[in-house]
Amino acid sequence: MKEATQRSLDALSQGINAELAAYVFYKKAGKKITDREFVSLMERLAGEEKDHYWTLEAEYDSLVRSEKWVTYNDIMRKEGLPEIPEEMAEIHRRRLAELERTDDPRRILDMAIELEEHARDFYQSQIGKARDPVADNMYSFLAKFEQGHVNVLTNWKKRTL
Repeated sequence: MKEATQRSLDALSQGINAELAAYVFYKKAGKKITDREFVSLMERLAGEEKDHYWTLEAEYDSLVRSEKWVTYNDIMRKEGLPEIPEEMAEIHRRRLAELERTDDPRRILDMAIELEEHARDFYQSQIGKARDPVADNMYSFLAKFEQGHVNVLTNWKKRTL
């Protein structure tokens, strides 16, 4: 396998794990607070993270179609929340552990904003690395989408809390 392809697969894998962690975060956060608008926001964001997950998973699959590997493809189809894989970044593990310890909507929104900023920065850092305009377009789209999540969460925090 070419080194550039392996780097792309590694980046996609990191993105897949981040989207999975974000999905789990939003699903759990939606159960922590009883406000219906808050729950609706968390459910909407969870759904969008799930869509990002599928986008990255499809890109990963298209790069390795001829090679055998274990995929996360069935994880999001199962009932309940998916298990967090061992290779999940420590930052996501800490954030999920902190979520378990708080019922403060302001802190949950702050953590969600940090989660989205981290994802945005990661996707922005990948633009140009694959030396492929299709990859650059995908990473650019995802970075803008994550910035949109930052904006939604920041505005929601300002108007409701």
